[in-house]
Amino acid sequence: MLEPEEGLKTSFDGVPDLYDTHRPGYPEEMIQDVLRFSGIPKNGSILEIGCGTGQATKPFAGRGYAMTCLDPGPNTAEKARQKFRHCPNVTVVTSTFEAWQPDRLYDLVIAATSFHWVAPGLRFTKSARLLRPGGTLALLYNSHVAKDSGFFLEAQAIYERITPGLRAKRAKPSELFATEAGMELFAKPVLKFYDWEKQFSADDYVSHLGTFSDHISLPEAQREELFREIRALIEGKYNDRVSKSYKSELVLYAKPAANTSGDNLA
Repeated sequence: MLEPEEGLKTSFDGVPDLYDTHRPGYPEEMIQDVLRFSGIPKNGSILEIGCGTGQATKPFAGRGYAMTCLDPGPNTAEKARQKFRHCPNVTVVTSTFEAWQPDRLYDLVIAATSFHWVAPGLRFTKSARLLRPGGTLALLYNSHVAKDSGFFLEAQAIYERITPGLRAKRAKPSELFATEAGMELFAKPVLKFYDWEKQFSADDYVSHLGTFSDHISLPEAQREELFREIRALIEGKYNDRVSKSYKSELVLYAKPAANTSGDNLA
């Protein structure tokens, strides 16, 4: 039996189509900032940790970078593989970052809403080892901005009644990775934030909720009750339309150009 955290980490693999359709991507400004900060050359190489079905992969792949994309789920990895089958610059590998054995170095390592799933004590050290001197580790995250009125306040009351504690406040990426082994291999991180909104119909919003690990892991009857009430609230009181506010966070770590940590794969 999987440990609770391990079960959450692998839950996405059960809903690859839902995940691909209803998980949002990342702001274009964020992508441009990653490229600008990293200084990756036009023929540069990117390693993506936990690509899922390719939400963050697409804007980088479309620019022609050589990408190696890892995902531990055979179904999500296959979905990404099929999505980018016409992109010879993209290779999708079904593997965890921890188990994967690389044979090259990269100009840029990206992890989009996935770095927290990688083993502490290894995620920074291995990322640093796989980057060329002067390379960049970029962490991309989408965070929901909670509102104290309107739909989200009413929805919170539904959560508290049906699934108390499910939507507990989560640490920001910049807080989550405040101090950890391997961070000393990088310069002080640079943080950037992006505000944006996305419109959802009732069906789309419920489908969106169905891509989150904590919702997927709920008992089916409880999950269906929650989704039924959320859908009814949006349809009945909000004219089948809600707007979700995001504050996306980008954390950039530069590996020093001087080779002080060993530039090899051994």
